Amino acid sequence: MGYLKKDQIRKLIWTSMFCILMIVLTLVFLVLRGINHLEPIYLLNIGADLISMMMGYVLFICFVIDIQNNGADLRYLFPLLIVAYIGCFTDACAWMVDALPKLRLLNLLDNTIYYMCAPLEVCFFWFYTMSYLKLDNKIIKILGKAVLCGLFVALFLRIINIFTGIYFTVGADGIYSRSSTYAYSLIYTFLFSILALIVVTLEHKKLQAFQIATFYAYIIVPLVAGTIGAMTYGFSLIASAIMLIVLLIYGVLNLNQGIEKAAADRDLSLAASIQENVLPKIFPYLPERKEFDVYASMNPAKEVGGDFYDFFMVDDDHIALVMADVSGKGIPAALFMMVSRTLIKNRALLGEDPSKILYEVNNQLCEGNKAELFVTVWLAVISLSTGEGLAVNAGHEHPAIRHKGGKFELLKYKHSPAVATMEDLPFKQHEFKLEPGDTFFVYTDGVTEATNSKFELFGTDRMIDALNKNINSDPEGILASVTEDINSFVKEAMQFDDITMLAFKYNGSAKECNDDNKIKS
Repeated sequence: MGYLKKDQIRKLIWTSMFCILMIVLTLVFLVLRGINHLEPIYLLNIGADLISMMMGYVLFICFVIDIQNNGADLRYLFPLLIVAYIGCFTDACAWMVDALPKLRLLNLLDNTIYYMCAPLEVCFFWFYTMSYLKLDNKIIKILGKAVLCGLFVALFLRIINIFTGIYFTVGADGIYSRSSTYAYSLIYTFLFSILALIVVTLEHKKLQAFQIATFYAYIIVPLVAGTIGAMTYGFSLIASAIMLIVLLIYGVLNLNQGIEKAAADRDLSLAASIQENVLPKIFPYLPERKEFDVYASMNPAKEVGGDFYDFFMVDDDHIALVMADVSGKGIPAALFMMVSRTLIKNRALLGEDPSKILYEVNNQLCEGNKAELFVTVWLAVISLSTGEGLAVNAGHEHPAIRHKGGKFELLKYKHSPAVATMEDLPFKQHEFKLEPGDTFFVYTDGVTEATNSKFELFGTDRMIDALNKNINSDPEGILASVTEDINSFVKEAMQFDDITMLAFKYNGSAKECNDDNKIKS
């Protein structure tokens, strides 16, 4: 189990304890009751329940350790399995405590829990089905609320049954018997099972034949078993039938979905690799140029995002620096990121000012932008001979700057809109001048919005403290310091966004750098 995470191991231990305890209790009750004192049909039911519980235990383990099944659908399939497991346990116990006057209250409680399982199973199956079909429209939401309201009513009536006996009673002799209105207890189960079947039928174009058959089987097999059980007292295999269908759902639907998810994950991994490899990663960049030192990094999140940085020489005297963040996640954001990066670089290499570059790029990106994606951009072009520069901040994070001998602080000024939000937007550029020894730091919101297990954000204050921790570090050391503080803050919490940073230090013109080298030598 070395490849399992701590939380998976913890779940596996608790699952094993829960399942084994139920099985052991069933066997103990069976021994205490005595096999010879039970009717053959009772033993058949108990044996089927025990086999189903063992099968359920295997399913529990598969659910915990199968890394392919971490999708949203497991939210409903896992509790469905739990309820089905409890249904098998209470069904087995019901036959063993029947006709024992001393255990009348236990019999009543056990059957009440058993009766609660059916509506709970239907509720979880409904939401599993809607999630699997990816249905979230207004009608489905209304029906979902009806399912929950109906569930509360069904559970409430089962509790009321303890005092009224509207569904079943346990007499003074300890014998369980159905009431004349027993059939009413099946209304919720039948109604929403048939409704789920109708939805599956209407959405059949989304499914393959084997998937449709699996959904039909979950609804039809328990209904048939329940109908037979309703007409024939003593024959009750509905709990086992439901467990068998849950196994079928796992084997046919969820594993198939897991295979599709694995293929999608491979595509995302490939996209992330392509995205990361287009970014410049050879450092030091132009080591023969002593006028500057630049370093950048991107720590990608699990889900493909749209962060990117870039730096390149526009001509022999000017360097362009880019830090950007595309809205959204996944393949669309990655594609939009690569297009944005290419357009910005191509326009910058024409020697245009940052405001003109983003104006043209904005109009190009707006064309055919049906996904309505946008990108926040910080773009600067700096003269290495003078330290003078022009920068545009299009909806991006405030950069941090440190003047020689000082500390890092946020440089705040009014932003322009993000790129690709609307055609013909003007972008305001700002003039600045760097003196030898000045350093600035740009980043994406993955830095400030890094979150720990308490859902606290890393924030700009902690970022500035990290920048000032090793104040005289080179750009690579600056990024290492911030990364260290982020990792210390978030610890084992999951990373939800790319963490992208760039630091640039201006050392002065080529003449000033040569003069400094002569003095040092």
